This record gives sequence, structure tokens and C-alpha cells, in this order.
Amino acid sequence: MKANQGISRRNFLALGSMAALAGGAASLAACAPSKVSSDDDKKANEPSAEVKPADETMECDIAIVGAGGAGIWAAVEACRAGKNVIVIEKGQDVGVGNGAIAGGPFMVGSKLQQDAGIDFSVEEAFNHIMEYGHWSTNAAAIKKAVELSGSTVDQFTEEFGVPTGLRPDNYGAGHASVRCNFQSDPKDSKTQKKGVDRMGPLQQWAESNGARFVFNTTGKTLIMENGICTGVQCEQESKIIDVKAPAVIVCTGGFLGNTDMMQERFGTFVNPLGSVLSIGEGIDMVQAAGGQLSTQWGIAGNEFSGSNQNAEGIWGKKNAAFAIGIYGTMLVNNQGRRFSNEGKFANLPLALGGAISLVGGQYYAIVDQAYVDGLNSGVDAWTLCGSDSENWRTGEMTLKDKPLENVQTDIDAAVEAGWVFKADSVEALAEAISAPELVETVETYNVYCSEGKDEQFYKPACFLQPVAEGPFYAMQYEPSAWVTIGGIRTNDRLQAIDSKGLPIKGLYVAGADNGTLMSAPYCDYEGYSLMCAYSGGRMAGMYAAEDIEA
Repeated sequence: MKANQGISRRNFLALGSMAALAGGAASLAACAPSKVSSDDDKKANEPSAEVKPADETMECDIAIVGAGGAGIWAAVEACRAGKNVIVIEKGQDVGVGNGAIAGGPFMVGSKLQQDAGIDFSVEEAFNHIMEYGHWSTNAAAIKKAVELSGSTVDQFTEEFGVPTGLRPDNYGAGHASVRCNFQSDPKDSKTQKKGVDRMGPLQQWAESNGARFVFNTTGKTLIMENGICTGVQCEQESKIIDVKAPAVIVCTGGFLGNTDMMQERFGTFVNPLGSVLSIGEGIDMVQAAGGQLSTQWGIAGNEFSGSNQNAEGIWGKKNAAFAIGIYGTMLVNNQGRRFSNEGKFANLPLALGGAISLVGGQYYAIVDQAYVDGLNSGVDAWTLCGSDSENWRTGEMTLKDKPLENVQTDIDAAVEAGWVFKADSVEALAEAISAPELVETVETYNVYCSEGKDEQFYKPACFLQPVAEGPFYAMQYEPSAWVTIGGIRTNDRLQAIDSKGLPIKGLYVAGADNGTLMSAPYCDYEGYSLMCAYSGGRMAGMYAAEDIEA
């Protein structure tokens, strides 16, 4: 694996503060950076298997690397088991990770659901998750995670005083609600507990039970003795700290802030929308210690809009120049050819949108002036595209009666900025984006529109809007993600396993570093990644405590 390349120190501090203030529906709604890599700090972010002389040594029963959603819950469970815990966190507090700012986790059997009469069983959820991922993930681990999901939400409110409520089923799971939020005011969905307000009570409880949190400190190298993990070496500014422990839980949040690693895994640039503090150190540390990599690699994509690194704000669900990217319009790659059924992107933007965008790489939404005029007239996108409840349920749930504002103004500004292209003819538009095959693609597509059937990818007819009335527009987009999928393969007890499939004693992996729980494409249950983080952290804390006592 290539060495990590992270963000510069200046951007690192600024973006960490921004992430703590952000929120989102599927995973996050954060302010994304325009640039996340810098050669200046490449060496500082390179992990090494070599253990250096330490300036200080700490000792505990369980060392946890990362205080995000997985790490904080691992600490809670380890403290419940009576273990002495040290949590090492790269950021300044427990509010900067994705687990603290994401919208809310998937859940089964919570008291919220029971009180609302929602009949949703572990069996149903488990079977759906496994079938969706074609049984390519760890069944036993997923079963346990789902079983814990409801009680995790209950505990947020009952034990830690963090408010929770039901979110509507926007993505067609088939129940009134399969996900909670952290809404402090039942009448105002914008009053979400985020950052330290959400995770601080868990930290305080853990500290009252003996846990120690060490902030602004990065786990760099696992300490291995005769194939057994006995601790982790960390860096705190210029200081090297060894944290010695018979069990180490690695949960550093994946690699969203490492553009090189995303390029290596996905083959294309991906705009990071979540916390860019996570640059893959945890994955590299465990791999250097002999851990296997998983086979599932992907992203939880942006379900709100398209994205472009050169645009002001990177993305925006209320900005027409961004929003058109998930409305089911014709999408083409850099060769000017369609690459997928755009209706799938529109109807399942969270689950399939990320995967489809990776197929496209840098891609374009192609529309004509008639389509833009329709949106500009105040008609919402769902109504404009045929009001099809069956084939665009997500559009009905999230876009109906919510027209965009300033449509033409937004698009004109994007043209001026250089990431949306406008031309009087399709031929000129094709030349502007250096995609000559666009001309034939548009001609063929317009035939499908006139006949009411997409003979190429069988996109539902409601999305077949012709590209016929000039001027014409090409909105340039890139994949964007709330969180990465893929990391270390573990067994069902979340122990890292070696090349022979045997557990590495003393070493556990949870959260986005764990490649066992999440499949690619991302599961179509809203909040699934956050459930995996919370439940996975709980599991790792429980299992590590049990194994120490064994």
C-alpha cells in the first residue's frame, strides 16, 4: 500500500473545526475541503512498523485508538466490564469524528420503534443486509451488530441523556422508521445534538469510571511482541508515547482525508464530505502488524447532490447546479457515453449513488434549456420528472413541493466559475468538454425519450427528459463521500486476522477501519454505517474485555 498523504497542518486544524459543526441526513452534512492533500506533511503522515524510543509510557487494560463513534462506545463497554481504559484521539475532543456529527444510526427493536408500533425484527433486517451484500461480509458480526442497534439508541437517551427521535423512511426500507436522529426539540428537526453535545456525556461517563482520554495525539505503530499486540506507539507533537495494553482497539475512522489512498482504491478523485482527520493510519498500522485487508471497498456517497472540488462550497442540495446531479437526468462519462441507469442513482442516491458515481469517475449531467426553465419556473424536480411514486419514491419523499430557487442564477454562476459548460449546440457542448461521442449519445437518448423507453439501460420513463432545446448544459461532477468503506478483515469478534485467517491476539478493529461489517455498494438502510460504528465499538469493547479475562 502507498504511504498515506494527508492534509496540511493549517488545513487540518481548520477543517477539523468545520467538521465539528457540520451535520447530515445520511451520514454527515459537512463543509468539505477544497484540497485535502499536501506534500508538506507527507512524511509526517507515513506510518511505520518500526517502534521508536518512547519519551513516556502509559499502561492500561485496553488501549483504544480513535474517539469517534466506535471508539467512544468501545470505551463505554470496556469500562462497564471494569477495565482500565486509555483512549487516544487525533482531534481536540470527542466531537470531531463522523460518529459525533452524522445524522443518526440505523436501528432495530429500539424503544422508539416499539412505542410507535413499528414491527421490524432482527431477522428481517439481518436477512436484508446479508442479501444486499451477497453474503460477502461477516454474518455473525453483522447479526450481533443488528441485535445491539436498538439498545444502543435506548442508552443514548436513558443512560446518557442525549435525546433521540424517529426519522422517516425516506429511502424505501418499508417501515415508518428504521433510523433515529438526535433531535432535542420534537417540533424542530434542525435541533440536532452534534459534536461534543452528543458524545460528551459518554466521555464523561467513561471518565467517571476510570477511563483516560488523550487528545491531539495520533496512534502511529502497533507494538508487537512474538506476534501478539501489546500496545500502540503514539505521537503528540514532538513527543513519543507508548501505551502498553494487553488489548488494542483500532478505530481511526477510515481514510476519507487521504486522497492518494482513495485514488488507489477507487481509481478516481473523491470529494471528502465528512471528517478529513481520518487518513488511513489505523488500516496501515494493522496491515503492518500482519492483518488482512478486506475485499469490500467503496463509499457512502452524497445523497443530496453532485459535487465538484473547484466549486465554491463543493456541494449543495439547494443549489441547482449541484442538485441536478441526482435528479435522474442523462449522465455521461468523460467520453460522452452513458454509464448507468440514472434512475437508480436518483431513487437510491445513498446506497447506489456512490457506487455509480465511482463508475463514472469525473462525469457530467446533460440537460437543455427547457429542463432548466422547468425547474426555474418553480416546479419541483419530482413533479417535473413525472410524479412517479413507484420508480422515484425518494424523490417524492425528499423533493415533492420543495422547488429549487435561483435555478438559472445558480447555473449561470457555475458556468462563470468554469465547472458547468454551456453551448448553443450539442456539437459545441461536446467540444467544450472534449467528449465528441456526446453528439451520438444525445441523438440516441432523444429517440428513447420520444418513444418513452430507454433501450440501453431501461431507465424508468419518468426520467426520460429530452435534450433538444438549446442552449445546452453539461454539469461536471466528481464522486463524493461521507465515509469510506473497506479496511481490515476481522473475525466475528472483530479481531484482526492474519494471512491464514487466525486472530492476531490482542488486536481488534472497529468503525470505518473495519472491513467486515459494511459492504460495497453501501447498504440501502439509512444510517447503516453509523450503526456499524456504534455497534462495532460496543462489540470490540465487550470482546476485548472478555478475552483479557479468559
